[in-house]
Amino acid sequence: MRYSDRSGGLSARARAQKEGLRLRAADMFAGGISPPRVAQLLGVTRKSAYEWHRAWQAGGKAALASKGAAGGGGKLTEEQLIRLEAALEEGAAAHGWSDQRWTAPRVAVLIAEMFRISYTSRGAVYLLRRLGWSFQVPAHRAVRRDEARIAEWTRRVWPAIKAAGRPGSRGWSSPTSPARTLRPPKGKTWAPRGRTPVLPVSYGDRGRVSIAALICIKPGERVRLIYRTITYHQRKGERKGFTAADFAALLQAAHAQLGGPISLVWDSMPEHVSARMRQWIAGHADWLLVYRLPAYAPDINPVEAIWSSLRAALLNFAVRGIDELTVLIKHRLKRMQYQPELLAGFISKTGLTIPELL
Repeated sequence: MRYSDRSGGLSARARAQKEGLRLRAADMFAGGISPPRVAQLLGVTRKSAYEWHRAWQAGGKAALASKGAAGGGGKLTEEQLIRLEAALEEGAAAHGWSDQRWTAPRVAVLIAEMFRISYTSRGAVYLLRRLGWSFQVPAHRAVRRDEARIAEWTRRVWPAIKAAGRPGSRGWSSPTSPARTLRPPKGKTWAPRGRTPVLPVSYGDRGRVSIAALICIKPGERVRLIYRTITYHQRKGERKGFTAADFAALLQAAHAQLGGPISLVWDSMPEHVSARMRQWIAGHADWLLVYRLPAYAPDINPVEAIWSSLRAALLNFAVRGIDELTVLIKHRLKRMQYQPELLAGFISKTGLTIPELL
């Protein structure tokens, strides 16, 4: 059995895995197990199992051993591949490009500069696949994000928040506005084959919907979601979004609903740290304790997962006005309120463990 090392062929590790699979099949054949059963047990196709069975019958177990890579090998040596991968790990910006994206043409240029060896874009793709790389949508993080500060917050502040015996409940709040436009995102819908569906959409309406939400945990009770929305129609004198008074009302409602003191974890957006908000928090210190999340750390704020889930839920809907969008958003958030396991999953995604959810 021989697999090419070129043009996106198998690496040495992948060849060893394939060989191990074939040798297991040989032992099964020797034990009297039929090829269809071997295919089922090993998770391979019947065609492969029958081919291996014929090779085993002709030459025994040795016929299924790997014979190494086919072809003449790649243009780069193993030492050059290690150097190339290290250079790729540094990012494209470190090698003179304006951003961090690695594209096949850029990799081909990098190889030419480093080793004076010519690669086409397609050849660079094959080489990257051989190295175990794939073409993906990157995650974006703020340049000013402080990883050390986030790690320190997780190590020191978070254990204090969830410390056993603390009274009350814990919650997060983030007033991100996931619905700012009526132009519908492109989604999929069922339709007769060969006929492109046409959905009537109004692009002339104006406004936006702002949302604030709390994910609340109280020992011995289900995870809860408390939210408020504000619809802005761009009318004279109308509020554009949440103010300190709105956040205060939301926290008052949470206090009444949860029935106890609250340890609040939220970000440092301007409305959260305004003088009016700080004064209100200080006046309710008997039941409200506030912790600030590190800057540029949405990945440890579980409420951010609500916005992502909400965007996905709204993907296939084309609304005709801002009020219809508001109704739709409230409907989706209402459904989340009856899914405590989903809310618990949002928290687990942050990596911040909470014993009550285990």
